Amino acid sequence: MFIECRFFKLTGRLFGFVAKDLESKISVIEKKLLDDNTAKQYTTVKTMVDHEIQNSLTFEKGHHASGSRTLLRLHWALEFILEFMQELGRCSDHDKTSDIATEVYNRTLSHHHPWITRKLAGLAMYLLPSRKDLVVAMCKQDYDHVIELLNKVVHSGQKVYSAIQIILEDNDLLDIP
Repeated sequence: MFIECRFFKLTGRLFGFVAKDLESKISVIEKKLLDDNTAKQYTTVKTMVDHEIQNSLTFEKGHHASGSRTLLRLHWALEFILEFMQELGRCSDHDKTSDIATEVYNRTLSHHHPWITRKLAGLAMYLLPSRKDLVVAMCKQDYDHVIELLNKVVHSGQKVYSAIQIILEDNDLLDIP
């Protein structure tokens, strides 16, 4: 999940609001993991889900948001990031990342957002530069090496995504409001 935050932070102010939202969601789960009263139940995704289902906590919102509900939102963001990074790895240097991001967003995250959020996301994505300019702005490393790393990150991230997807799916948690 930290890849997601770092990625959005690196894109600058454009997606800064997304990074802050992701950090707050990660913080919800971290607090449960660090709390002496709940740490044991939050050591893995499976123990968290089992604990919250057994104690009817999966629909909690606000200050005491459930880890399962929060994880689902992070899971959606991970899907977007992985697909966006995968497309970045496939496209040419001069392709518009705004078009790629919009296409990926429409396939993934947009289904979970209200109209106003979709419009704001569209505006933010419209301002994205070409792939080459985006990668150069985000990473101060060898450009070719960064493109190569994208594929490795996507491959590793998809394993995490798939494992969480199975747990959420097996426990009917893919549609927590």
